[in-house]
Amino acid sequence: MELHQFFVHVYRELVPSECSCEYMKIYEELDIRPHHIHKLKTEQRAAIFLLSACIADYLSQSDDSVSKNLSIKLLENAFKYINPKSENMKKYIGKYMSLLENEKSEHIENTV
Repeated sequence: MELHQFFVHVYRELVPSECSCEYMKIYEELDIRPHHIHKLKTEQRAAIFLLSACIADYLSQSDDSVSKNLSIKLLENAFKYINPKSENMKKYIGKYMSLLENEKSEHIENTV
């Protein structure tokens, strides 16, 4: 929970409010906040990875020294912890898996 709170603070301080990140939409739909002590540890991990993926995505857009691959790997890790049977995520899981595939293919195209 403390790590989750830390990433919330880093996100708020680093990423401008006008910046829209697709990963943040997933985070919002998970409906998991640092103070939700009744949530599973895996759900907290998914939230942390989503926040860190959004931070990495912003950094890769604003600084060429940060690879887009970092945000993709963090997003992949987030999906390892998202429960596909979750009521919050059932209707969105297919959409977000395609988002992940699109991110991967864009990264491959840009590196070639």
